[in-house]
Amino acid sequence: MDTRDPHTDVGPAPLSFRAPETRFGGGVSEELPAILDRLGVDRPLVVTDEGIREAGIVDRVVVGLADPVFHDATTEPSTADFADLPTDAVDGVVGLGGGSCLDTAKVVALLLAHGGEAAEYLGVDGAPGPVAPLVAVPTTSGTGSQATQTAVVGHEGVKRGISDEELRPDVALVDPALTEGLPADLTARSGFDAFVHALESLTARDYDDVPPRAITYQGANPMSRPYSERALRAVHGSLERAASEGTPAARRSMSLGAHLAGVAFSNAGLGMVHALASTVGGMTDRPHGECLAASVEPGLRYNLPVRREAYADVARDLGVGDGAAALVAECARLRDAVGLPASFREVGLGPGDVDAMVENTLVQERRLPTNPRDVDSGALRETLEDAFARED
Repeated sequence: MDTRDPHTDVGPAPLSFRAPETRFGGGVSEELPAILDRLGVDRPLVVTDEGIREAGIVDRVVVGLADPVFHDATTEPSTADFADLPTDAVDGVVGLGGGSCLDTAKVVALLLAHGGEAAEYLGVDGAPGPVAPLVAVPTTSGTGSQATQTAVVGHEGVKRGISDEELRPDVALVDPALTEGLPADLTARSGFDAFVHALESLTARDYDDVPPRAITYQGANPMSRPYSERALRAVHGSLERAASEGTPAARRSMSLGAHLAGVAFSNAGLGMVHALASTVGGMTDRPHGECLAASVEPGLRYNLPVRREAYADVARDLGVGDGAAALVAECARLRDAVGLPASFREVGLGPGDVDAMVENTLVQERRLPTNPRDVDSGALRETLEDAFARED
C-alpha cells in the first residue's frame, strides 16, 4: 500500500508546471497598452460582450489603444459562433470579460493564426503551432480561464473543450477592481466555479496514477496542491461576502482565489463534478455555475469510496467538521447560501434523462482521466439515480 504523504513526499513521475505571465492587483488592467506593445500587437481584436460594455469596463480598459476592433462573445459559446470574424484586420487578441469572453478569445487567437473551423480543433493538442498574441483580462472571479490552456465550447449539445498549451494566454491582467459592482447572482455562479476548481484539483487522482498526456492535466501533484489549497481557503472564506456585500477585500480574495484555482486545475485536472456539470450545461443551456451547483453533491458522492480520507482532511482544513460527510454538507451549505440550484431537477432535468447524462458524461475525455475514481457507466448511473431519489 502507498503510504506517502501527498503534502510532503514526491513520487518518481516527471512533472510539468505552466502558468501565464501574470500581473495581479488594482489598476493592472491599465497596463494593457504597454503589454500589447511588448507583444508586437498594433491592432488588437477585443473580445468582450454587451454587459461589459454597458458597465463601462470596456472604455476603462481600452484607453490608450489606438485602433481596436471589437467582437462580442455569446453567453455560452459554441463551435458555430466563429464565422465572419474580422481576422484580416487584426494582429492580436484581448479577452475582456468572464469565462465566455476569455474562452472565445482563445479560439479566435487560434483561428487567427491557423484558420479553419472551431470544431476541427476539439479535443487535446490540436493546435498546429503558436496562436496569435493573447492577453486575458478577467472581469469575474470564477473560471480562471485567464490562466488555462482550454476553451470550453458547446458542440452538438455537449460542452466540449479545445485544449492545447498554445492556448494559454501570454499575459493575464487580473484586476480585482474590474469585478466591483458585479451582480450578486453572477458573483455567486462564477465564484462557485472557482470553489469547485480548487476542490477538485486538490483531490484529483494522484499524478503517479495518471498516464502521460498531451495536456498538463497530470493529476494532483506537489506543485499544484499548494495553489489548490490557497485558492480553496481564499474562495471559501470570501464567496459569501463577495456575493452579499461585494466589499473590495472580498473581491480581491475572490480574484486571487479564482486565478490560483485556474493555475492549479490547469496543471492537475478536474473530475466528476465538472464532467457532470458539462453534461448538464450541454443538455439545459444553464449557466456553468448553476450546473456545478446541481452536480456538486452527486459528483463528490461518486468519489467517496476512494476519497473519504482526503475529503475529511479538507473539511478539517476549512474548519467545517471531521469527516468526508462534513465536506459534502459544507459544499451544499455554501451553494445554498449564495442562492444556487440544489438539484438536477432545479436546472430542468429528470429521471428520464439519466441515460443521456451517463452517455454525455462518459465522453468528457479531458476531465475523467484525473477523476480519483475510475469512471464506470453502471456506478455513474447508480449515482445519478440516487441523486434523483434524494430529490423526491
